[in-house]
Order: sequence, then C-alpha cells, then structure tokens
Amino acid sequence: MLSELFYRAARASCAILLLAAAGSAAEVARGTLATPTEGEPLRLLTEAGTLSLDLDEGLEATMRDPQLRERTWEVRGRRAEDGQFLVERIFTVKDGVLHRVTYYCVICHITTHEPGLCMCCQGDTDLRELPGE
Repeated sequence: MLSELFYRAARASCAILLLAAAGSAAEVARGTLATPTEGEPLRLLTEAGTLSLDLDEGLEATMRDPQLRERTWEVRGRRAEDGQFLVERIFTVKDGVLHRVTYYCVICHITTHEPGLCMCCQGDTDLRELPGE
C-alpha cells in the first residue's frame, strides 16, 4: 500500500518535470566572443546580433581562458526576462564539430571543466577539446 503511494507520487513528479522541461526548451547560439574586459559580462557576437551572457563561475572562467580566445563558441540556454542569455552548456566549434572543453592533469589523471591548477598536486592542467557533446 505504502509502496503504491510512493510509486504514484514519483510518477506524478516525473510528469511535472517533463512538462516543465518541454516548456523551457534550450536555445542555441553560435558566435565568437567580443573582446572580454575584466568585470564586464561576456558578450557573444552572433549573426543575429550581440548576446550578453549570464554564466556560472566555472563556465565564465572557461570562456575567459586566453587559450580559447579565438574560438567559435556554441552556447545553450535560454533568454532571461532582462534580455541576458542564461548559459547552461558551452562548446567550442572546430571545423563545424562541437567540442567539450576539459582540463587534464597528466600527473594525477584528473579531469576538470575549469582552467587552473590541479586540485590534487597543484600542477598545471592541459586544455583538451574533446569532440562530441
């Protein structure tokens, strides 16, 4: 009896989540970054115009990485009411193929998604752009 109630509650919750996800389909934008300035939001120059990006700290650190300055980016997310683009996922585009950006420590064999020192040995991490989503 109790398991039946949990099952019905879980099923109803999943249905609500699926409806919410369907109503907020991700938008995709592709372009290059305007010259980033410290303290200013990043801006993506697209064929349709300029997008002001709202990113979490990790995504912003990755997009500000000087090694990736000249890349074409694909960002996925949604537009906020204030006009900013709320970024959920980022990719670099090389030869028309999407790449995930990671950073790898060859000493510790640790992969992370933000530039910086290895969280273990405090050594340098290597930028890796891996094809695919």
